[in-house]
Amino acid sequence: MPLMKLSCTALERAPLIRERTIENLLRHIHTDLVFCRAPGDSDLTSHVHDLQVEFMDPLFDWMEAELGVRPMLYTSIFAGKQPQELVNAMECFLKKTDNWELTAIDAITAAAKSITIAFAVFRGRLDVEEAIKLIRLEEDLQVDKWGLVEGGHDVDMADLRVHISSAVAFLGEAPRPCVEELFGENILLALMQSY
Repeated sequence: MPLMKLSCTALERAPLIRERTIENLLRHIHTDLVFCRAPGDSDLTSHVHDLQVEFMDPLFDWMEAELGVRPMLYTSIFAGKQPQELVNAMECFLKKTDNWELTAIDAITAAAKSITIAFAVFRGRLDVEEAIKLIRLEEDLQVDKWGLVEGGHDVDMADLRVHISSAVAFLGEAPRPCVEELFGENILLALMQSY
């Protein structure tokens, strides 16, 4: 079902709401989960901070090399404002994607709460397992400390894996050029007319 949903969205919805989708994705830059850093000066958060530095700083280095600007990190749960250069670079990247790619990026961003992770997955910097590890970093630390809530954490993990994996499979398997060349943007109408 997730692949069908992505396919239908790419074929039918993405052409109609492309600009709005890009605008919504760009809003994620300012609230991206990977930019929120735990304070390192507290016994309660220093371990989280150290893991964030270890696993996320290489991602920021890569992102700076890819886009030419390093994201700003913040410690407030109320987020921060990212440099306009980062917003502009991400907007340029998103506008160059086709509807299939944009649909997959949107799905990964929604599941990950991070356009940075979606960008890294799309560019091949992160695989599914690496992306999930970054997405769940803080929550998995809590599970390690306090235990797993059956029917809660395990269901969340499975749901996340399904959404990220299906979007990645969709990116690799979507017959982008030939479908739109053969049928145009409105595939369902074209298929109905052929019968």
